Amino acid sequence: MYLIKRFFAISVLIIVLLTALFAWNSFLIWLDSAEPVNPQTSKETRSKVQWLSSTKPLTYTFSNQRTHSLRILSNAVFDQSVTLEQPVNYAIKYTLYNDKKEVIVDKVYHHASKLVNNSQDQQIKQIIENKQSLNVASGQSFYLPIKHYPQAKSLALTLIPEEKTIQGVVVRVHAKTPDQNVDPLNSWLKRPVDRRKRATDYLTMGENTLTNTEITNAMAFWWQKIAPQGIPGIDFKSDILYESLPYNVLTYDFSQQQHSLAAYYTKHGLCASITLDNSDRLNFTVSNGNDQETPSLIWYDKLQFEAPKVINYTLTDKENTYQTQPLEPGLITICSEQELLTQWRTESGTAILTSYAGSYLINAQEHVEFDVVPLSHLNLELRALETSQLNISLYDENQIQIDRYSITIKGEISGFDRLIADNTQRQAVGMLTPYYLRTGKETKYVKITANNDVYVRLKSRLASFHYQRRIAHQPILTESTNGFYDIAAWYEQKARNHYDLSQRDLFVNIRTFAPPPDVEQTTTYYQSKELFNLLPLSNVALGLSPNRYYEEQQPAEEFNFGLYDKNQAIPSASSNDNRLISRLNSNSAKELKTDDISFADQQQLVNEASVIYQNWYGHRPWVKQRLYQLVKNKPVKLSYDKKKRPISIVFKVFRAQSNEPVTLNISHSAKYKLGLTSEYSISKQSFQLHNSKLLKSFLIHPKKSQITSYPSVTLNLANDIETLQYVTLSSSETIWLSILEEYPMQEQKVRWWNNEL
Repeated sequence: MYLIKRFFAISVLIIVLLTALFAWNSFLIWLDSAEPVNPQTSKETRSKVQWLSSTKPLTYTFSNQRTHSLRILSNAVFDQSVTLEQPVNYAIKYTLYNDKKEVIVDKVYHHASKLVNNSQDQQIKQIIENKQSLNVASGQSFYLPIKHYPQAKSLALTLIPEEKTIQGVVVRVHAKTPDQNVDPLNSWLKRPVDRRKRATDYLTMGENTLTNTEITNAMAFWWQKIAPQGIPGIDFKSDILYESLPYNVLTYDFSQQQHSLAAYYTKHGLCASITLDNSDRLNFTVSNGNDQETPSLIWYDKLQFEAPKVINYTLTDKENTYQTQPLEPGLITICSEQELLTQWRTESGTAILTSYAGSYLINAQEHVEFDVVPLSHLNLELRALETSQLNISLYDENQIQIDRYSITIKGEISGFDRLIADNTQRQAVGMLTPYYLRTGKETKYVKITANNDVYVRLKSRLASFHYQRRIAHQPILTESTNGFYDIAAWYEQKARNHYDLSQRDLFVNIRTFAPPPDVEQTTTYYQSKELFNLLPLSNVALGLSPNRYYEEQQPAEEFNFGLYDKNQAIPSASSNDNRLISRLNSNSAKELKTDDISFADQQQLVNEASVIYQNWYGHRPWVKQRLYQLVKNKPVKLSYDKKKRPISIVFKVFRAQSNEPVTLNISHSAKYKLGLTSEYSISKQSFQLHNSKLLKSFLIHPKKSQITSYPSVTLNLANDIETLQYVTLSSSETIWLSILEEYPMQEQKVRWWNNEL
């Protein structure tokens, strides 16, 4: 009995000792893995992340009925050799599948990232892996609009490292899904104040731009983190990382009063402008300055058919808020003599935002470099406030200089563009001066230097790049474009030393405003091109051709017509101006001399015709012109002599029995000048023309007179062309065509269709 009690006591003691030993060992492990506390611990957010593989994709499934879009957030993990200022590139291949595992989308998204600076001004991102703190890059993200892919069921992600310095990439995927909260407005008010401020200040528009409806709709969705297949035991539903990711957002203490970044700043010599695409009223609020100070507004017709007009406005019920009169599409300039801040919206309440142009500041101490594709074309946008000397050097892959060009930029202050400093103050910036350069097949990068402060923006294109745009005299309905969308001619390039320049605040966004169209004094002449040998089928049409508002009224010729007034005397038979063009109905029109019919027949014609035009009296804006038929998809080639080249070529397009859009393809072959030029000619262009509501025309034909007018297209043959060889034109539809060529001297040969515009 004694031995049993002793054995039992020893067993209990051993168990107690083992338990204490295990607890002590666990404490040591916890102590060893503990992390130091820093001032930002209260703002830290922990999240589960997944390593992205370059061989085995991570696959995520989601409900395509509830998911509006996906956001893929990633962080690159570097090895110890990467410095803070060194950018590292990687890419993520993403593939969307349907429920049958068939590929819907298979694309690659590229990222460039660098290490997060370890400072008290920024929150630090770390990944703890096997008790080791790894170097993590600033966060990158991109979106996939699932509503565009209604059949999508799953997403696969694969890493493309691109550089050896990347140790790996971690990802998180969030799905935008409807929120189940029945009171979203109340939910909004429960959010932390700093989070609500972050949302309302989005796009720097300020909290007043969010209506109650927008707030309600904004809170009707929630970003739900989803888990990849094959990784169990992770509670992703409780993760709220999306709204609190520390993406290195810096705050500033300003020594001056802040100006709203959404406001339009004007003063003497610095105006702003708004491009109005649709008929509307504008509302604006004056937010500072003298109570009696209001802006001066002028409306400009972009087509310049109407003269500029002063815009009237009235005070509304809201304090310092005004509403303009109804406005037609055009350009509105905003000017003031004193410093003034105004905020603009449409009558429906939509805020009117502005455009920016990213530029690099270079001077005697700083330069900028750009990687370029061989045989590419460059567009340099330069701005300077004082006369500056620039050097543009081209280098090959061995860093050997190939060419070097020097230009002098005259400093001139822009009356519309301005630079917005970090303290929100507006600063003067130089007028835009463009230059163009065609590079050779050996060129790998460009270096630009200057002796004074110059802002540089570089855009590039290849000669084979497709350029196309839509042209209309009225707003274009999206459904009428038939899949035709505008494609820009130039694409902005990031400097190879972008991060180095941006760290020193030498990369800035210049806010740009469109100036009113220039008034061009006509010193050249237009000649109609005879196309009988190329397009044998022709006809004669009468078309409305209004002059620009600033053009002097030229003496009317015999091919100029105006509306007939029966109270005016009939000209004599010997006069050249003695013709009538009558439209009996929409499908019938004919021309005749007044002396070919009796007075009684003239009176009968006046009574029967719906409209009559004459060429002997008064204002005569209608022009008789010869049209040639261009068959659908059958190109016509216009050859040019080396010694005689037009300044520009105008293509006037008409279509019979239809008002659907027409696509015009224009290309030219030429020998170009070497070196820098102040102008540039695009060799291949496409234009989708929409029927014009302003221009009216009809064929002078007894049975088929109905045609539709389209905006004309002007091909400018710029000073970069040394010799023009030929121009090729084709159309997506069978059209009637008139071609005008612009020359510095008037042709001596007289034709009745000369000078038609």
